[in-house]
Amino acid sequence: MKILKSLKRFETDEIARAFVASAEKDFEERLDEIAKRVCDDHSVRLVALSGPSCSGKTTTANKLISELEANGRKVHVISIDDFFYDKEVLAERNKGNTELKIDYDSINTIDFEALVECVREVFSDGKTLVPRFDFKQGRRVGYVEYVPDESDLFIFEGIQAIYPEVAEVFKKYPSVSVYICAMSAVDLEGTVFEPNEIRFLRRIVRDYNFRGASPEFSMFLWESVRHNEDVSIFPYVNNCDMHINSTLPFEINILKPYLDDILAKVPPESEFIEETRRIIEKIKDIEPIPKEYLAKDSLYNEFI
Repeated sequence: MKILKSLKRFETDEIARAFVASAEKDFEERLDEIAKRVCDDHSVRLVALSGPSCSGKTTTANKLISELEANGRKVHVISIDDFFYDKEVLAERNKGNTELKIDYDSINTIDFEALVECVREVFSDGKTLVPRFDFKQGRRVGYVEYVPDESDLFIFEGIQAIYPEVAEVFKKYPSVSVYICAMSAVDLEGTVFEPNEIRFLRRIVRDYNFRGASPEFSMFLWESVRHNEDVSIFPYVNNCDMHINSTLPFEINILKPYLDDILAKVPPESEFIEETRRIIEKIKDIEPIPKEYLAKDSLYNEFI
């Protein structure tokens, strides 16, 4: 496993800015290479974009859109998350458990039949309706209509794109699979954050900012998230056609102020207080890097 080096503190703002810019340029070049490979294969009409939780799938999808459209392709992105059942349906399936018990990373939480029908309709050149799911409400809030042309390209983006059941559906059509994940650790002068830990910290911040989830809820789910990854994602990584490493050396510095604020909300009596204190202790000496140093299309817009 590759280890990326960062600093707990930067001597000047200029050094910090340059460090961020260099790292983002390197990541951009990795995305450019993948985008070019997809663009060069004109037979492809479906891109299956997968990766475990908080890997950077949205940024990758946007980059692919930009490159493909620059090459004359019309591109549509469909999030597999939009095929989730409403939380009431899932709670009923879980014998009345509350939303806290719903694991949205499980294959059983998506309307698989509706997804299969959507893919079929996309390639029949007819009209298809794609649901829109609101995480804060926990339900579908509407539909978007697509009337694809035979030259259009669809990016199906989501954790579930690598699941064997879903991958088999996509393989029936002219497609390519792209996998993105944080694959490197980050070493801040002896304090090391492993790839799975990096994604965990990203998720705490992402879910609080964009999904209305408390840090305790994120911690509660993480064990089941990791179990699902070990069973349903990581064994199938080598089946994907292309791979992208999304670890950025500066990201703990970027996450630091958000984690400080979010984790301060965990009450002392919480069952997750020890994990909370562990994280706070580990990041306490790390200097924050302001989000203003990020590029406008930075991967980190997904999380903060």
